[in-house]
Amino acid sequence: MASTIRIDFARPIALFPLPSVVIYPHTADWMIAFEPRYRQLIEDCLRAREGGSLLDAAPIAMASYAGRGWNGPRIGEPPLRTAVCVTKIVEHRALPDGRHQVLLHGMSRATIETVSEPEGRRLYRLGNLVPLDTRSHAPRRLPALERELAHVLGTGELKRMQRLDPIREWIARGSVPTEFVVEQLVSILSRGDTRRYSMLAEPSSRRRSSFVLTELSHLSSLLGGAANRGAAPSARGLTRN
Repeated sequence: MASTIRIDFARPIALFPLPSVVIYPHTADWMIAFEPRYRQLIEDCLRAREGGSLLDAAPIAMASYAGRGWNGPRIGEPPLRTAVCVTKIVEHRALPDGRHQVLLHGMSRATIETVSEPEGRRLYRLGNLVPLDTRSHAPRRLPALERELAHVLGTGELKRMQRLDPIREWIARGSVPTEFVVEQLVSILSRGDTRRYSMLAEPSSRRRSSFVLTELSHLSSLLGGAANRGAAPSARGLTRN
């Protein structure tokens, strides 16, 4: 999808802030818009398609609030952290009570440069964004990294984790660009709000890949140690299943 759809960063993009990071590029998740401002946001984005397909709807930037303990860059009031994931609506369900349920697919990392606060009839904020990844090439397959990932995922206790089965299958078939695989693993392995945000704000695919390999190795060690002690293998909220 990301290789065929382009985000127009010359236009302001609607901001949908949440308390923490929930989505990365090349991953998808369901959201429910229930506050009036975010119901309006979804409706305005859908209206922008002008009779076209759902993918022609305007993009939505999933942002996160900068809480009291946040010491990094912030913007707007209430303040937002500057890194966001720009998403597209790939499925929409209008609920009887006026809420909207949408499946959002992450498209791109970006940084908020300026914020337009609510004005007139518009209840939600808009952001002028700059993409964090400025490379022009299509998502790639990286055979050396795939071999390393396949080795780690196929050894020890990790090979018994059913949640990782789709990723092993993608690598084996070569049906998904390696960068997509890495993003899926980043989403699974990054735990805690600070780490999840740092991985969203990280522009280097090489550093994200290094994070994934390090975390997989660490998780494998934890699971192996638990298995040797006869405990039910679990770590960081992950289990074999």
